[in-house]
Amino acid sequence: MKLAPLIGIEVAAFVLIIIETYVFFNIVVPLGPIPHNLVEYTGYGLLKALLVVGLVAVWFLVMVELTRLYTRSQLSLSPRPAS
Repeated sequence: MKLAPLIGIEVAAFVLIIIETYVFFNIVVPLGPIPHNLVEYTGYGLLKALLVVGLVAVWFLVMVELTRLYTRSQLSLSPRPAS
């Protein structure tokens, strides 16, 4: 089945989206009460933004590595021209 690796990459993307949605709504959003000090509020907002950027970076890195692995495996299977 030639499409199994591609289906695996799609399933991995879906599972990562589900896991990162869980992390976002259960860890990033309820990090505690909103502070009423401007400096603390700004720091709190930046922390949440950095956590979200980190989640996005993890997703992209995993997808790039899975795609690279798939590409290398397909290149090793392709026939070489005889010379």
